[in-house]
Amino acid sequence: MEISPATDKIEIRPKVLKNGIFVVGHPRSGTSLACQLLQSAGVAFPSDFGGDEYNKSGYFELELGKELEKKLIDKAMTEENVVEMNKIVDRLNNAPGLNGLKIVHMPALFFFRHIAKDKKIRVVFIFRNPADVKSSMFKRGISQFKLNWFDNNNALVAAHENMPKSIVISYEALIQGRPGLKKAFKKLGFNVDMSVIRKDEQTQKNSRIVLTADEQKLYKVLQKLEKNSCR
Repeated sequence: MEISPATDKIEIRPKVLKNGIFVVGHPRSGTSLACQLLQSAGVAFPSDFGGDEYNKSGYFELELGKELEKKLIDKAMTEENVVEMNKIVDRLNNAPGLNGLKIVHMPALFFFRHIAKDKKIRVVFIFRNPADVKSSMFKRGISQFKLNWFDNNNALVAAHENMPKSIVISYEALIQGRPGLKKAFKKLGFNVDMSVIRKDEQTQKNSRIVLTADEQKLYKVLQKLEKNSCR
């Protein structure tokens, strides 16, 4: 916070994020599962939401953070948004140990990258078969999200291309404990315990919901990125 000599107005400036660890993905894509894995490696996720029938182990997300994501997408770094972001940064910086943040509106991640120390953050990107994502959301009574699956995951691709310390993992790989996952997480410096993932928590699979050609094409791109991450 500084006072501008020209206007005598107090300027609110964003605080520096000292050690950013993020789990980023569209809703119902396995972000909470990824948080569980990172938690097994010593990362804490401040959360305002406990578990329920859809996410038995909890949601690993802050209500303030979820609302801020939408505001950042709409209006970028307004003074009000900077104040809210600073609250989250303080919580991550000042809590003991290593702390992470879950993001479901993927373009918002870029704003956290801008305030990160040396612009370096570690990110686990999560994606899932879009048919199963949509079916799972319908099951919860959610017909629309601020960003649709295609736009949100297109932002995932862009973010991964611009953030070297990031991996792309699928929900299906997480729930099945596929080979290569531990290697992918080790690229970010985490030794995860795959036994924390419970297959009986899978909410939806093999949905026959019809997808657009663009959604199918993007899903294949994401699968290729995952293969690269797990090598």
